[in-house]
Amino acid sequence: MLGEPAPAAGGLNQQLLRLAELLQLSARAREAPRDELPFVIANETVRAVRYDQAVLWDLRTEKVVALSGAARAEPGSPYLLLLNRLYKAVAATARADEAQVLDDNLVAKAAAGEEASLAPHLLWWPLKLKGRRPAAVLMLGRRDPWAESDLVVLEQLCGSYAQAWELSRAQIAPVQPGGVRRRRRTLIAIAAVLAVVAAFMPVRSSIIAPAEVVARAPAFVRAPFAGIVDSIAVVPNAPVKAGQVLVRLERRQLETEYSVAAKALEVATAQYRQASQEAITDPRAREQLASLRGKLDEVRSDYDYRRARLARADIVSPADGIAVFNDPAEWIGRPVEIGERIMQVSPPTSSRIEIELPAIDATTFEEGTEVAFFSNLSPDKPASGKLVFMSYATSLTPTGVLAYTARADLEEGSSLRLGVKGSAKVYGPRRPLVLWLLRRPLAYVREILT
Repeated sequence: MLGEPAPAAGGLNQQLLRLAELLQLSARAREAPRDELPFVIANETVRAVRYDQAVLWDLRTEKVVALSGAARAEPGSPYLLLLNRLYKAVAATARADEAQVLDDNLVAKAAAGEEASLAPHLLWWPLKLKGRRPAAVLMLGRRDPWAESDLVVLEQLCGSYAQAWELSRAQIAPVQPGGVRRRRRTLIAIAAVLAVVAAFMPVRSSIIAPAEVVARAPAFVRAPFAGIVDSIAVVPNAPVKAGQVLVRLERRQLETEYSVAAKALEVATAQYRQASQEAITDPRAREQLASLRGKLDEVRSDYDYRRARLARADIVSPADGIAVFNDPAEWIGRPVEIGERIMQVSPPTSSRIEIELPAIDATTFEEGTEVAFFSNLSPDKPASGKLVFMSYATSLTPTGVLAYTARADLEEGSSLRLGVKGSAKVYGPRRPLVLWLLRRPLAYVREILT
């Protein structure tokens, strides 16, 4: 096919509207009078295919019969002279009867050094029926390269134009019985072909899933040992400094254990000191000195351990930021295990979002995939970003849905308040329209068959 690979087509509504415009234009061309048909072709084709310029030549007279945006072609105008030179240059080539994107060198040669007023991308499309010579040529120009989807639409539309052109210049034959029925069948066949073409047009898949703003590198506050939370020293979302006390664990048992360990250390130290003095003259005391030294080391280790636990009963902030947790009343009096997370300390804003992609909708996503985040606070101002992480396995969300966890970094300047929720639109690979529409029914069938 001509042109570059098609970029991402629009959404489903855009595809359906484009198909409707194609059908309406085909019917409009067939119904247009002979003197009105060239104007329809040059000026109304833009409803189905976007362009900036359109020129229509009648190959029987080799003259321009219609221009886009003009009621009639002005003979002798510089623009019309340029078009005539371009027509002769293309007609002299071996591919004049084929649809093609005109070569830049050919266009520059036709311009003959003048300032060209033509669009940079010109598409030459002969209007002809199968097995017959072209009756007219439609040339379209625009600033952007031609996409594969545009060529597919033009192939169908220019076929209808060629039929309308030949019919408008042929003698009207008497109405034959069954002609209306045959025409209806033809229209149905054309509509079916266009529907099949539209079904296999590539569209960019996308998934919308719940998302939340999370910290890039949060610092977690965890229980240093098993205990009971006595109090929370800060309120939720309060700013904190590194080293500030955030959580206090129950200290009574720890203080009791520390006091017992301190008393045991005093006793063991006194016993060892007394035995050291007696060992100078008493052989039996000298024999007990080694065991008393070992007991003293054991008691001192237990004392140091109890003292360290008591010091760690006040859990401090590991970094500057805000304390992120829920209601403090949920923690007071609650037993915690060693390493259990109580809260996290993070910057007040972040540009990272965490997305829960339902397993039934998930597709193959790679790092760098485009993401758009619509926050609940300002859904009219989406923030764009790129996917940076996709979990390998699914997990159960709080709502009971199996989902993959994905993370995306938003563009610079898109920092949002931590914890803001919204919806994320993750763009996937291009797929035929029919497969994308049937993805859920196909997934349901797979679940039944497996």
